[in-house]
Amino acid sequence: MSTTIFKAGKSHTAPNTADRATDWRDAALCRSHPDPEMWFPKGTDAVSMANEAEAKRVCAGCPALMACREWAIESREDSGVWGGLSERDRYNLRRRGRSRNTEPAIRIVTFPSVKDAYEALTQKDGRHVLWNGGNEVKVGKARLTPNQVAWQATRRRTPVGRIFTDCETDGCVRHLNDQVIRQAREATRRATTERSAA
Repeated sequence: MSTTIFKAGKSHTAPNTADRATDWRDAALCRSHPDPEMWFPKGTDAVSMANEAEAKRVCAGCPALMACREWAIESREDSGVWGGLSERDRYNLRRRGRSRNTEPAIRIVTFPSVKDAYEALTQKDGRHVLWNGGNEVKVGKARLTPNQVAWQATRRRTPVGRIFTDCETDGCVRHLNDQVIRQAREATRRATTERSAA
């Protein structure tokens, strides 16, 4: 869709972006963050360093982290935090001659509790709760999967066996089951089958 804007006898046609293909920027967590300036600290004072650390923490749980990082390195972006790397981090990578394929491994952010990890790395979407973090989260000294974090943050009992998702929505960590739930379902299914056979 193209829109023509009339102003003081001049007209301008806005670019047609309605049919634009989605890219990594559409999935970036910083797009919906209430303080986008946090990704562009203005110095090395305590407040700026705290903003940079918080921006990196949000980046660590972002699904677009690697694409954002690659873009910043390839385009030689010289300001702000991109893909969890500050301008200093990117400069040091370039100075050492490291390519994007030999970058250091992504650091896993450590959270003080499963509630903190759950609140930072999930987003409610109607009936679903979508995971926006990586495949592993560090809580204290323990490394947990997204399903383990979600279970522990929202349930009052310890899971039995492995935790699986019951949902076909990608990334949903709300609809989970463990061995107790699976066994109860199987018992209900068997009882229903026996009643219908009788």
